[in-house]
Amino acid sequence: MINKILTLVFLIFLMSCQSPQGSMEYKIVYKNDKEGNTVLGSKQQLIDYIRGGADIKIGWGSKGKTRRIEHLSEPRWLAVLNESEVTVHLDPQVFSRVDWNTLTASYVDSTFTNREWRVVLTTKGDFDAIWMDRNTKEVLRRVPQKHSMTWFARGTARKEPFFMK
Repeated sequence: MINKILTLVFLIFLMSCQSPQGSMEYKIVYKNDKEGNTVLGSKQQLIDYIRGGADIKIGWGSKGKTRRIEHLSEPRWLAVLNESEVTVHLDPQVFSRVDWNTLTASYVDSTFTNREWRVVLTTKGDFDAIWMDRNTKEVLRRVPQKHSMTWFARGTARKEPFFMK
């Protein structure tokens, strides 16, 4: 009898640990190459997670001859375009300097803190970055690029669009 009660208590405990929002771990739901081709998962799966209100993160990076860097960011704003593509904007950033010899970052160069970096990314591999003067709002530099990106989701997927038909 005691074993049955302990088993029942243990099962109730396990069930109470399950999140109604779905898995609490981020999982890769879509990955595109630089040309926007699907490498893993699907855009539709990503869109379904966005519609479900899931937390989304995007990872990208680059590898040069002597340096390698990986980025992971949460979007500030997401849009599903024509129910087939996703566009996201990241929070504006004030970049630090990186000392590649010691692999440390700092704001040593105070002129750098006047610059703000903004970017829009898409599931087509588009990565359009601009640098702005924080005081004058003048665009100092624009660097449209193509990137392989990995799209992560944590939460619940949902098929229906937000808007009423």
